[in-house]
Amino acid sequence: MSNSTVNRTTVQALNWAGQLKLSKQQDFIDIFGKLTGEGFAWDSVDQVLVKPNAAFGRFLSADTPWCHVKSSPYKNCNFDHSIVFTHFGIIPPRCLECWKVTVSPKSYHELRLLEDLQQSSPYPCKCGIELRQYVPKHYGGYFYNNSLDEGRECYEWVLKAVKEQFGDDRNVLLKRGCTEYEFLKGPSPFWVMTPEEEKKLELIQAYVRDDRGNGSQPDLVKNHIRLRWAQWAHSNGDMSYKDYNGGEALYPDYVKYHQGSIDGIKSDLAMAKSQAKIGLDPKITREFQELAQQFSDKHKLSSPTLLIHALGAQELNPLKAANFTDIPKEVVGEQDELT
Repeated sequence: MSNSTVNRTTVQALNWAGQLKLSKQQDFIDIFGKLTGEGFAWDSVDQVLVKPNAAFGRFLSADTPWCHVKSSPYKNCNFDHSIVFTHFGIIPPRCLECWKVTVSPKSYHELRLLEDLQQSSPYPCKCGIELRQYVPKHYGGYFYNNSLDEGRECYEWVLKAVKEQFGDDRNVLLKRGCTEYEFLKGPSPFWVMTPEEEKKLELIQAYVRDDRGNGSQPDLVKNHIRLRWAQWAHSNGDMSYKDYNGGEALYPDYVKYHQGSIDGIKSDLAMAKSQAKIGLDPKITREFQELAQQFSDKHKLSSPTLLIHALGAQELNPLKAANFTDIPKEVVGEQDELT
């Protein structure tokens, strides 16, 4: 048996008792060890965990799929969800009284319309793209409430506004808390805090500081996020973003060779090689192509392709001819020995 096996077995078999058991129960370094790996550090003066510059980093961070249209002074989701639930499996009191009205836009265009609608909402709200693999939709909008009664009132307001905007309800519904909570804790009607969880939460609140700020998400960050939305839309075949992109696609489409005359296609391919070889202006090469067609018609040749090909008979890679040495990462794609 290796030493590592012995050590693991010994640790698992430890039987803390007496004063040492109490010390183990108060081993805050071990209890909160996961948080130190996320940037938290112990304040030597106040003896609590803090995250240096947490507020500044949170409000200027663009690493989010969400535009927070209106914030709530009563929420602290980063503390409640990302710390208390994620690391300790506890649904905090604020989350037990959190009721969300959700909307499911069908496209980038509808997401932008929903953001406009949320601007006039009397409720805290956000909207954005759904990156979570277990949420079966591409876009989402959320309105936050602090009680079931408030949630029902909000539901009626959102339902009416959405129907007026989109013509149907876009799957408007009222739910309790976060989706992840039901995965771990089961159906939301049965959520409660046990006495043990209440004691642990008191401990977390006493030793962890991650207070929310009162600022709003800057416009420069929202602008960046909307650009991310457009890329997400393109990658999911939703081209409605083109209305916001001058009618243009973010990436060029590929040439389709299953349509049109095959002789015409071959003529165009030969012309492209000729153009790349000698660097002719596209207008000049097009003029040559028209002359070649006239010559072909005059002498009753089947196609001008051979004449055009003669101008640039050498096989040539147009990308190399154009000196494309720096190809952006996002368009390189994945290659291996089989492709």
